Amino acid sequence: MLLALLTWLLLRGIDTNAPAYALVLRAFDNYSLAEASLHRDVLQARTGLLREYDSFSATARAMEDAVIRLRSYAQAEGLDLRPVDRLAASVVEQEELMERFKTGNALLQNSLSYVGLLSTGAAFRVQDPQLASATSALAAAVLYLARDRSSESLKELRERISQFAEQAPTVGPDAEVARAMLAHTRLLYDQLPAVDETLKAFIAMPSEQPLEETRAVFAHHRSLVEAGEQRYRLLLYLVSLLLVIMLVYLGLRLRARAIALRRRAAFEHVIAENSTRLINCPPAETEARLQEVLGGLSQTIGADRAYVVLDEKPIRIYTWSRGGKAFPPGWPNQALALSEQLGVAGPDNVTIPDAIALPPGPVKDALIAAGIRAWACVPLVRPGRVRSIMGFDRFRPIRNKIQPIPIVRLAGDAVANAIEREFLERERAKLTMRLERARRMQMVGSLASGIAHNFNNIIGAILGYSEMIEPQLARGTKPAQHIDEIRRAAERGRDLVDNILTFGRRTDARVRIVQVRTLLQEAAALLSASLPPGVELVIEDVSNDVVVSGEPAQLQQVILNLCTNAAQAMEGNGHIRVAARLEEVIDFRQISDGQLSPARYVCIAVTDDGRGFDERVAQRLFEPFFTTRLAGTGLGLATVREIVRDHDGAISSQSKPGQGSRFEVWLPATAGDGTATAEPALFSLGRGETVLLVESEREHLLPDEEKLAALGYEPVGFERASDALAAWRSEPDRFDIVLVSCGSHVQNGLDLARAFHELAPLKPVLLAAASSIEVNVNALAEAGISEVLRWPLTSDELAAALARCRLAPGLLRP
Repeated sequence: MLLALLTWLLLRGIDTNAPAYALVLRAFDNYSLAEASLHRDVLQARTGLLREYDSFSATARAMEDAVIRLRSYAQAEGLDLRPVDRLAASVVEQEELMERFKTGNALLQNSLSYVGLLSTGAAFRVQDPQLASATSALAAAVLYLARDRSSESLKELRERISQFAEQAPTVGPDAEVARAMLAHTRLLYDQLPAVDETLKAFIAMPSEQPLEETRAVFAHHRSLVEAGEQRYRLLLYLVSLLLVIMLVYLGLRLRARAIALRRRAAFEHVIAENSTRLINCPPAETEARLQEVLGGLSQTIGADRAYVVLDEKPIRIYTWSRGGKAFPPGWPNQALALSEQLGVAGPDNVTIPDAIALPPGPVKDALIAAGIRAWACVPLVRPGRVRSIMGFDRFRPIRNKIQPIPIVRLAGDAVANAIEREFLERERAKLTMRLERARRMQMVGSLASGIAHNFNNIIGAILGYSEMIEPQLARGTKPAQHIDEIRRAAERGRDLVDNILTFGRRTDARVRIVQVRTLLQEAAALLSASLPPGVELVIEDVSNDVVVSGEPAQLQQVILNLCTNAAQAMEGNGHIRVAARLEEVIDFRQISDGQLSPARYVCIAVTDDGRGFDERVAQRLFEPFFTTRLAGTGLGLATVREIVRDHDGAISSQSKPGQGSRFEVWLPATAGDGTATAEPALFSLGRGETVLLVESEREHLLPDEEKLAALGYEPVGFERASDALAAWRSEPDRFDIVLVSCGSHVQNGLDLARAFHELAPLKPVLLAAASSIEVNVNALAEAGISEVLRWPLTSDELAAALARCRLAPGLLRP
């Protein structure tokens, strides 16, 4: 019975009249719009802006249709039809006035056009000057009447017509024009007032009152209908309350589940929204996007702090805290070690609802010391990369049973992907830089090796003949001075060849641990005999733990070149100060010639009080062969930059004219205790890693295998690529590194490297080629190549490349 009653009340309470009434309201709007459009068109036609009258008919039909629709609704609802009849009569009267206006206005506009044409047109220009003047005056009176239709204007036009009629010729060439002008002006004199009276009557037509009366009748009827429907809806509400009381028990049971589902859906929505921020995120925006995501996730799950910790060297952290509060000392750095103790190594999350409830131990002590009551840790799965976690801290324990942490796994995957893209982009940038340097060095090396021999022979001949003829000439004479200048020029040419060879020499060999203090002391001993007498070299004290990894001779050349340039920049006396310090770079830092990634660096600074240089010189300072001295070669600072870049460092310069200069060399710091020996190992040896070697030439395959074995690796060589791929597929876990030696067949080597990379994208792949100039960096990145070596292989370069592959921070350590 309740259901039947609800159905009946529902049917009576439904607003079935709403669609019809909506059409009525639209009819009212259509009528008002059509009437306004009709008035607009009439005014435009009167001013001559509207020539076609088709819109009049369309607008009149729209008004008639609106009246017909209103009449139909009134008849259907049994309403009073008298307001509608009055509205229809108003429409009919407006149509009659409109037709009268159209007829008069057409004649009026036609006559105005003829008057303008007869008075100004070249074809109708009269020849009699007096008649032409009268014609112009008559046309002016017509135009003035069209603008001002007062009695004075009418009187003026009547007088002009009379004057023109008296002067108009009856025969002759101007008679026809005069008769036409006279006829049209008289027509205008008669039609202008009549058309204006019709327009005034049309505009003053009282259509607003019948329209509002009709609207009021319809609105009153609508209010009565809505009142009846409202009563039925009220009854429906009361009956529904009875039904609700019967369903209360079921509603209470469903309520808890509905709340749980709604909260979970809200969690998933926030997780998805924050995860999309990291999809295709540019590497430059990764840090800002990660902070936004951490903030959004923390607010969703009620956390007070959030962070992402990456086990890199140095450790990298992205943090967010509610209200911008600082993290306690040592946190979240300890979170990574804490996750290891709890066994967070796979895809499982760790959630601690209340740290107080934990058993005594280091985990509880660490959480309590950091002010954490509830803690959640999500591992960021990056296969083959460094370990990383995403953690959430809460200052209050978690009491409810709804745990959104499993859903955060989705956001964790997005965070891991964003970090992975940033890492790959950094590796790609390093590979691009190394390839460009390799190409440049190969070009310069090829040039140097091609010209050095012949150039040295030429210079040797010049020097030899100069020395032979010098004893035969008397000292102080002009020929002796000329020979002396020839000898000096030849010696500068010989030094230039040596500098070119040094600039083009590769620098991957003989890498060892170097104490910066020892390096500076040796450089000071060498500079003491070569610096000008008025230049004082000041070496500041450096701690023994300031240690870098590199080739000592090249690093010493950097210091010697910078100090030599500083001495040459001084005019007379001056000081050169050399200092070194350790500095931790937290964020990416852009310097004048390079970029510093977050890491620990050794900064070697060389400062002088010479003449300095301006911004124009600073922009070209490190270009090869650019110099500001007549006797300079332009390779000193270029060599410094190449050596620093080969050591994964950067260099910056600061100077102003007349205020001296300061050069800073930034090199990656190496962990050391100050006990580095003077003769460490030339390069890092392997630890038995298996290297799959592909070399198509047997005469190179066996020597390369012997070199790998001597370096501490287990070589497995193949002459055919198909055999190497088959061995890889059969035992993929056997090999640690792939070395493809392709010689001059670079494209074949790239294809084979790409095949290995597709089989195992996490294993490093090395390519040895005779020339790297034509190799595209995108092709190297697509093929997954980690290093490019010169073919044929040398032990020192091979050892350095394999050591970088083993110790790269982005790869798993053996």
